[in-house]
Amino acid sequence: MKNLKLMSMLLGGLLALGSLSSCGSDNDDEEPLPEVMKPTSATAEYVVTLGQGLLDVANVTIYYIDSKGEQAQETVTSTNWTKTVNFATLPAKTGFSVQPVLKGQPSQEEYTIVASGQIKITVLDQKGGTFGTPYVSNLKELKGLLGPDFIGQFMTRISIRLMESKAISADGSIADTAITWGGNADNDDPNRDTSISTEGATGETR
Repeated sequence: MKNLKLMSMLLGGLLALGSLSSCGSDNDDEEPLPEVMKPTSATAEYVVTLGQGLLDVANVTIYYIDSKGEQAQETVTSTNWTKTVNFATLPAKTGFSVQPVLKGQPSQEEYTIVASGQIKITVLDQKGGTFGTPYVSNLKELKGLLGPDFIGQFMTRISIRLMESKAISADGSIADTAITWGGNADNDDPNRDTSISTEGATGETR
């Protein structure tokens, strides 16, 4: 009788131990929850194409927002210009403005002027992967076959219309924004021709 009771106690203990082992095994097999990806940084690529006719008749300066969020500028001497800017934190502003200034009095009977530009933005997550869908702006392009009496006005139209500016929010969304550029840029009236200006960017954003 005592032996039966002892065997019953031992069997009960083994069953309890097996139950505990089974529970522990289930916990070990559980997969950790996936990490939530968040937007943390961004990369902007400015892409500008200029016809050789424009470079022959004008000095072209491109103003852009650099990785510090400040305005920078470069004088363009080739038909293709690209600049990649990395923003380490969000939110951020990004953008560019193409501004040509006539080199002197036009002498040819006709000038073929071509200029285009766009901006590409990729928002990145905390692991450096792409967050959401990369943004590509519509291509802004101006073309003209102009005589010397109208080429100055066309330079101003390029400055007014060949620009792009975007705000990248902390949540990774991208929206239009305004940046005060210098030179010929005139955001108030994009249809008005103004005189050619040689002033640089103001360095202010709004």
